[in-house]
Amino acid sequence: MSLARFRCLLGLVLVLCLAMPPAAQADAPAPLGGGSVLQVGAASRCTAGFAAVAGNVGYLIASAACGRPGETVSSAGRVVGVVAAAQFPPSGAIVIRVTNTAEWRLVGSIPPVDSRVTITGATEAAVGASVCKYGLTSGWRCGVILAKNQTVTFPGGTLTGLTRTSVCAEPGDAGGPFVSGTQAQGVLVGGSGTCATGGTSYFLPVNRVLSAYRLSILTGA
Repeated sequence: MSLARFRCLLGLVLVLCLAMPPAAQADAPAPLGGGSVLQVGAASRCTAGFAAVAGNVGYLIASAACGRPGETVSSAGRVVGVVAAAQFPPSGAIVIRVTNTAEWRLVGSIPPVDSRVTITGATEAAVGASVCKYGLTSGWRCGVILAKNQTVTFPGGTLTGLTRTSVCAEPGDAGGPFVSGTQAQGVLVGGSGTCATGGTSYFLPVNRVLSAYRLSILTGA
């Protein structure tokens, strides 16, 4: 083979190599936290409340409407994790242990993508304080804290120590996070009325959940 022909072939190989796309890289884990859409089975959807941690293990706090102990929870068609053993009555809160860390990373912001609120702590707000809720159906809705230590009977049981607010809620919002400024307050467990007609809602204080499960709120500060 002549030197000129060898150089021509070498040049062609280089051109072809440069034209080939780089090897596909694994997608980075997607953000997951308060406001994420959760799903158990084909029909049940709800809103995640807050991200929390215990050591190097991550959890999501949500309403009991988001699943039962032992059930697998998904988001966007990908497995998130498994509901841990319950520490509250059926209509209370649950925590989901995040086992799929290859596809999800917990974040301390709400909602995780294009976040509006970055959680900096879980200091409890007083009666009369402004509070806002993020829900899958109603989005961001705000109002004030009306009363604390409320006892309410739901179809799944009676809950005590709830906080009542003037914030409206819609089906699908269950488990959604309540915040006062950048402080986590609680997760939606029920309410009355709609956002079209006005209504009230109740949340289970997040500090009760953190204490019961020995978790720490995940902040984004």
